[in-house]
Amino acid sequence: MAMQAAAPEHAPAHIALIMDGNRRWAAQHRVPAIEGHRRGVQALDETVQAALDLGVRALTVYGFSTDNWQRGRDEVASLMELCADFARTRCAALLGRGVRVRIAGDVGNFSFPARAALAALERATETNSRLTLNLALNYSGRAEIVRATRAIARDVAGGRLQLADVDETLFRTRLYSPELPDPDLLIRTGGDLRISNFLLYQLAYTELATLPVLWPDFSAQHFAAALEDFARRERRFGR
Repeated sequence: MAMQAAAPEHAPAHIALIMDGNRRWAAQHRVPAIEGHRRGVQALDETVQAALDLGVRALTVYGFSTDNWQRGRDEVASLMELCADFARTRCAALLGRGVRVRIAGDVGNFSFPARAALAALERATETNSRLTLNLALNYSGRAEIVRATRAIARDVAGGRLQLADVDETLFRTRLYSPELPDPDLLIRTGGDLRISNFLLYQLAYTELATLPVLWPDFSAQHFAAALEDFARRERRFGR
């Protein structure tokens, strides 16, 4: 059983996570890639509990990018099955812990079982308010910005908006998760130093933390350490 993480003095309200390293973990342990992804789901379970323990209000996790379709057919099919399994098997626990699950991205191309299970998970948890777990699935930061721009352009062309009405506040309403504040902290595991087309608009003033640990080995202690480091930083927002 994992040890409970110690709470920092000031927890960030919203944390974004790039959960990198599942396939490298699998390669190191000489198991199929899907085993790394399964272990990654277990790491997410522990991280959600740590976020609850530490008073975090929202987690946005990069679960499947639009670029991930380029992976092998068998791996993508296994990821669809794992997604459906996660939504079905974690629903009761997430509901009981007060977690609200939301989807950011276009899952229209996901398998029917995955889409149905995710929709059911969203419906089941929609009144929870202790923590929002925002799953970025078939997500692209650039595509999100283009999607929002097209929606605004249609409204301007249709006379429902004036060009003068378009500002940052309005633009945010057309993003996937307009109800969430921008992330205070982005944690990337796996050691790489890039944001990989994730939350390009929302990360403007987000603090960054990159950790060498591969995602399946990420623990509540790693999470708490990142939050403690965040609490020591001075955020100036360009001032």
